[in-house]
This record gives sequence, C-alpha cells and structure tokens, in this order.
Amino acid sequence: MRLGEHPQLDALCGEYVVGTLRGAARRRFERALSQEPIVARRLQHWQRSLGAGYSDDVAVQPSPAVWQRIRRDLELKRFEPPWHARLWLWRIWASVATAALVLVLALPLVRQTTRPTAYSTLAVLTGKAPEARVTADLSADRRSLRLLAERPVLASRAQSFELWLIPAEGGRPLSLAVVGDLDARIELKASQTARLSRGAKLAISVEPAGGSPTGAPTGPVILIGDVLS
Repeated sequence: MRLGEHPQLDALCGEYVVGTLRGAARRRFERALSQEPIVARRLQHWQRSLGAGYSDDVAVQPSPAVWQRIRRDLELKRFEPPWHARLWLWRIWASVATAALVLVLALPLVRQTTRPTAYSTLAVLTGKAPEARVTADLSADRRSLRLLAERPVLASRAQSFELWLIPAEGGRPLSLAVVGDLDARIELKASQTARLSRGAKLAISVEPAGGSPTGAPTGPVILIGDVLS
C-alpha cells in the first residue's frame, strides 16, 4: 500500500512533526515524502498546524537578572577568554592612537616640505627674433635656476643649448648647464650662485650635442640678458 493511501497518514505526519516517529517507520515515511506528493502536502499542513508561530507581539526581552542567572546556571563564564587574552584589543587601540598622534604632529612638517619652491626673476634673455625670449628664475634658496621659454624651442639631435654666466668683472664665461630644451630646471653649485650678481649676464649658445668641447662658447649666442639682482 502506498503511504499516501494509508488511513493513518495524518497521524503519521503528526508523529513525524513532533519527533515520535522512529526507526523503520520514519525511514519509510521519508522515502514517501520524495515519491508521493500527497504525503508531502499533508506533512506541510501539519507542520503549519503544529509548528509554533513567532510574533513580535508575544516577544519578551529577558531582564538582566534573568541573563545573569542563565550565565550562572550554564556556567558560561568558563568559555570566556582570560583577561590577558583580551589585551590585544588595547594594543590595537594604542597603535591606532599613536599613529593618529604622529600623523597630526607630522602634518605641518609634511605641508612645509611639500610647499612649492618660490622663484623670482633673475634675468630676461632675448635675441634677434622678438618672439625668442627666455626668462631665468632663481629659487628663493638660490640653489636652482628655472628657464621658461616664450615658445617651445628644442635643440636638434646633433646640437645642444648651453647656458653661460658672464661674470660682472668680465673674463671667461662660466658654463652653468647643457640642455636640450629652453624650458629647463638647473641645479646650481654654491660657487656659481655666488657670481650671480648685478652686472653679470646670462647667455645661451648653440653647441654640438653634449656641449662645448672647449669650455667656451663655440657656436652662435642666440639669447643674452642682464642679471637683475
């Protein structure tokens, strides 16, 4: 006989729901669940009928005293980690607080070190063509020189531009840098900076690739200008 036709099907479903159906009878019932749709439907009916429903209307929040009694009766305290095992939390908080303090203290220094370098105009170099013009700016710490061309000017592959300092007292020009572009930044030596004074001149000549082979201008001087201060 199929279990779906058994006269005690409802009773079997009830026993299954409450857990009193055991052994071979329970195994037979579970096989019928997968093979006979009517058995599955009757079981769902009894599960809805006998199962306890939940509602917020009947929910009750236990008092702290009840929780304490549950903890005591079940001896839950034995499962808590010892106090020294919880020190890692304090270590983490201490590390975070220390990092935050270092960041707050270092922020002004970072801002100071990343502040853009201030430049002031040292000379304006001009040539025969009115549009050919290069401004030479000196950094506030007098350690670097910045060349800014009025228009882009690049040296050819076989040539370079060389920047010269003509001392105020005259004499041999002093090479400051060899560049391939008239937009460039040049690091200065202390001995070079000391001679950048009023009366001196800056000049740019066209030289073979890599610069003058003689230590003095060999090509045409295309730009020249007076040092302003």
